[in-house]
Amino acid sequence: MGRIRNVSSHRVTPLETGWQAVAVEPGAVDHPSRLAERTLAWLPALVPGTAASLLRAAGPFDIDRPPPLDTRDWWYRTDVALPPAEGGAVFLRFDGLATLAEVWLDDEPVLRSDNMFLAHTVDVTRWAGGTRRLALRFRSLAAALQERRARPRWKTRLVDAPHLRWFRTTLLGHIPGWCPPVPPVGPWRPVSVEHHVGISVEQADLRASVVGEGGSVTVDLRVRTWSPVRGATVRVGEGSAALACEAVGEGVWRLRGEARLGSVERWWPHTHGEPRLYPVQVDVTLEGGASLSLDAGRVGFRTVELSTADGGFALSVNGVPVFCRGACWTPLDVVSLGGTEKDYAEALDLARSAGMNMLRVGGTMVYEDDRFYEACDARGILVWQDFMFANMDYPAEDAAFTANVRREAEQFLSRVQGSPSLTVLCGNSEAEQQAAMMGLAPAVWTGPLFEKVLPEAGAALRPDVPYWRSSPSGGAMPFHTRTGVTHYYGVGAYLRPMEDARRAGVRFASECLAFANVPEDSTIERTLADGEAAAHHPKWKARVPRDPGAGWDFEDVRDHYVGVLFGVEPARLRYSDLARYLALGRVTSSEVMRATLAEFRRPGSTCHGALVWFFRDLWPGAGWGVVDSTGLPKAAYYGLKRASGNVLLSLSDEGLDGLDLNVTNDSGSALDAELEVAFYRDGEVVVARGRAPAIVPARGSVRLSAEAMAGHFMDSTYAYRFGPPGHELAVASLFERSSGRLLQRAFHFAHAAMAARRGDVGLEAVAFPGADGSHTVRLRAKRFVQAASFETPGHVPEDNYFHLAPGDERTVVLRPRPSARAFRGFVHALNAATPVRIELAPAEAAGPREGSQS
Repeated sequence: MGRIRNVSSHRVTPLETGWQAVAVEPGAVDHPSRLAERTLAWLPALVPGTAASLLRAAGPFDIDRPPPLDTRDWWYRTDVALPPAEGGAVFLRFDGLATLAEVWLDDEPVLRSDNMFLAHTVDVTRWAGGTRRLALRFRSLAAALQERRARPRWKTRLVDAPHLRWFRTTLLGHIPGWCPPVPPVGPWRPVSVEHHVGISVEQADLRASVVGEGGSVTVDLRVRTWSPVRGATVRVGEGSAALACEAVGEGVWRLRGEARLGSVERWWPHTHGEPRLYPVQVDVTLEGGASLSLDAGRVGFRTVELSTADGGFALSVNGVPVFCRGACWTPLDVVSLGGTEKDYAEALDLARSAGMNMLRVGGTMVYEDDRFYEACDARGILVWQDFMFANMDYPAEDAAFTANVRREAEQFLSRVQGSPSLTVLCGNSEAEQQAAMMGLAPAVWTGPLFEKVLPEAGAALRPDVPYWRSSPSGGAMPFHTRTGVTHYYGVGAYLRPMEDARRAGVRFASECLAFANVPEDSTIERTLADGEAAAHHPKWKARVPRDPGAGWDFEDVRDHYVGVLFGVEPARLRYSDLARYLALGRVTSSEVMRATLAEFRRPGSTCHGALVWFFRDLWPGAGWGVVDSTGLPKAAYYGLKRASGNVLLSLSDEGLDGLDLNVTNDSGSALDAELEVAFYRDGEVVVARGRAPAIVPARGSVRLSAEAMAGHFMDSTYAYRFGPPGHELAVASLFERSSGRLLQRAFHFAHAAMAARRGDVGLEAVAFPGADGSHTVRLRAKRFVQAASFETPGHVPEDNYFHLAPGDERTVVLRPRPSARAFRGFVHALNAATPVRIELAPAEAAGPREGSQS
């Protein structure tokens, strides 16, 4: 069934309480009637939830070494009150069962499922009007993996069980090196009782499309009713249209038609406009006058075009090219694979606040909950959606497997059929890359699943969304950078110099910039509750991501760039000053991500999108996430935020051509600006300065030479090296010309030694409390401040790890988390000898002045 969200006459009762669960040896109990023959230690169970989530709720749970999960059979049971049918029908709905599941009602089998991504609806009307025993058995996946099966054409190194290719389940929990060993087992999505009265929707097809300046919504419903249909109407916003009603079977009707709106506001990604949505409702009148309302959710009117001209990969929304920036999404809770509406809202608000306009749901994850897509619709965040395939040679030659996949794809696409945020459909993650890297011929890289089955499903149900066969793919080798889509780890895992971001000629990076990003101290304490030091404790290292078979991990990658940026030996620094080592590690991730994304977005770049690997950690530690597993942003998050805004000012090292000031404007109106560049030595002495006006066109960019602005040669990049550098720091500033308001600053260092020189930077910090529990901190600095960061337990800054120009003033709002206590804290800086205490302003003191940069 498609996008019908609610029917006025239906009563839906979630089955969330009263569940029990128990694990038994594989095959020991094959029918619910035999459960009574054994003495079993039943546990209270959470539904929706997994075996791991019920064990976590039951007591101490070590996510690093959980008890056996999919090596055993798990039984769930509850008593369910089924309402009387009352002339309607009663159904049990299972939105997701992981993975090999059987369902009984009063000991009678009613369902078998071997695909965790499928939802099932079971007609239980003949049991209606009484309390029944519902039992679910989840067979051991580990046992099933031991069965003999046909060999693949190649073996993946990503997972520890290559036969997983036969089973439609997530790879989460099966990937050693970067995922906790918690494979999902159980009713991971909701279970409910649905009482359908008057009407039951059996099939729904609802599509929104742009027609000239207006829009069209086409509706094609197949419904079962308990009295004849006399009329139906579809309502879209303020518009409406009658639907044709045709009897197509006994009690079955087809309702179809189209509502046209002469003028609509387009749905835009938030970086380019407003994500306008329109509610859709279908009203059905039955014989006798009964009127029923079907809520079809909200739709948006937009177009998406994919250009692959000259080997590129460029997306346009509503005819406007969009640079896609963001991250790869992970489940909010890797144990339960779920989240509340509030959880989704908070996480996606954080992504939007960072300027991210695209999130990728990768093939190693799960199809997300409806609330994720609806929240992306509402916030103007584009979704790159992989189908749930990754790194393996899937058995497309097996007819039953292919039919299962086709049903999975069609059900998912029907579920998100009206979602305007869905922007790219991708067949898989790294299947082609895996085969190619093993030296196999191109004919072996792909197959009918990705060439036929999935693109056909997409064309049938979401023809408005472009399909891409594999991420990465498009070049002579799938992972080559200058054609199609790449997973770019030149800057990153492959330890290439920072200049490689330009040399690689990336067209679109659907993954990039993976580092073991150091979390804040509060999360480190959560990870190492025994008080052990980070960076070498076994639990810390166990959670540092690594590629299977590699002799290095992503902490080594981060350390390499610490040495590049700061001219230190990370191992020696870790030995002598662990706090300094962690601080430089945090700033390194932030600066490398900021600089690389700014390079991808500069004028003249070939790149049209970059998505960081990951948005959020799967567990506490130095994971790939730019946000930790508790939802707290890391330093890397703020680096991305500085490079992701609608208007971006950056400085680029052009070698012998000196420094360039680059301004990119994604907004729909031209920017009338004034640019300034200043060069400093000793952290405060100006050695040169220049200003120039600039009109930055709407959705365009400009580039100016720093030396041309200064009016004379000064070796701004220290490329000519005629003696020691004449400056250490360049600061570019972007002002709104009409008001003189500072919009943005960018910084460039002549060499890596600045952070090594610590002293008094003349930093002051004063906090002004707000009525909502927030605090606005005003920072003032006499000299240059490098990577100012807040140590404010329980309070999250809107910006962090930022530089302050000499003599600068900056205000930052800090908001409390639910666990926050009284506000207190310090401001740290890499080049400050000691942290600065944040002073609380007197109650009668005026707040920070208007217009301060924040």
